[in-house]
Amino acid sequence: MADADPVWWKMAVSRGLRCCQRAFAWLPVLIIALVVLWSYYAYVCELCLVTLSNPVEKVAYLIIFHILFVLFVWTYWKSIFTLPVQPGKKYHMSYADQERYENEERPEVQRQILAEIARKLPVYTRTGSGGERSSGSVL
Repeated sequence: MADADPVWWKMAVSRGLRCCQRAFAWLPVLIIALVVLWSYYAYVCELCLVTLSNPVEKVAYLIIFHILFVLFVWTYWKSIFTLPVQPGKKYHMSYADQERYENEERPEVQRQILAEIARKLPVYTRTGSGGERSSGSVL
């Protein structure tokens, strides 16, 4: 029974550390949200509502600000809550190519291996006139 205690303790510490890591990961988001809220208050309340006296100027400033503010909040929201997407399997290096690359010590040969692999990728770019160019000509 004494052997099970250290394992339980390690699991509890590990779980606690993961919880702290998740909480601290939101710290930059919280800081940015507070800065945005403060700047919103400073611009809308202090500048537009208190400082400006011309009603037409107030409305113009507020409309432009709120359009830009909504666009910012929307893109920031999307950047936080959109999960990253992994590239498809056809873009991954094969096991044989990876072994060949990792076993090679000379950097010039490693670059040559990567160039060969890149030529086989299904990636295409467009020329200035709109024609397709294969990925082999990129490297």
